[in-house]
Amino acid sequence: MTSKEIRENVSPEVIWMADATIREARKAVAGKTGWSDVKRNPYNLPEVEMAGQVLFRLFDTCTAAIKVALLEMPEKMDGALSFPDLNYFDEFVVALGKKLYSYKTKEEVELRKPDWVLDRC
Repeated sequence: MTSKEIRENVSPEVIWMADATIREARKAVAGKTGWSDVKRNPYNLPEVEMAGQVLFRLFDTCTAAIKVALLEMPEKMDGALSFPDLNYFDEFVVALGKKLYSYKTKEEVELRKPDWVLDRC
């Protein structure tokens, strides 16, 4: 699915929450949070871990692919800046698609199907 197709299938609130989560993770990766956590790999930063868990509930893929996609977004998207021609959610979907296509299975970005087990958490 493209980000446009995803936007047609989910509410604007879900997109807004995903965008906010992506921005927080990107701030952490770019070092714009004010914390100096130099001992940890960006993959294991708390903001990236949290974003992986939040986005896992939206996308039908593992959190590892989600976290790597967060790290592989364009470098200029540091979470603090906004761009008229770029959107954090759209760029994340592109990065996630590239990550999934790098696997041998040739998966596409897909939304998670509703699951009562996940809804209980």
